[in-house]
Amino acid sequence: MSQDKKRYYNRVRRTCLKHDINIVYDGVPKNMRSVELLKDGQLLMGDYAEDRNPLDINWQRLHKDLTNPLDINWQRLHKDLTKYGFTGGVK
Repeated sequence: MSQDKKRYYNRVRRTCLKHDINIVYDGVPKNMRSVELLKDGQLLMGDYAEDRNPLDINWQRLHKDLTNPLDINWQRLHKDLTKYGFTGGVK
């Protein structure tokens, strides 16, 4: 477990160095509240604590999100637009 966490931390860190992405931590060591990956000031992704317990950063998920292209769920987006009253379109 610990080795996997270190492995994916290093993969995320090296990917961020290669693409000039900043890793921003919020909190103090042993009590992190969040970690964010920022590119030119824009939030790419982050991991946040959901309660008062320290954040257990999921480096494997961050690495997967960082290296895989965005998989857009068009069906869900269409349903959301329809739910808010945006229907029809150009044919």
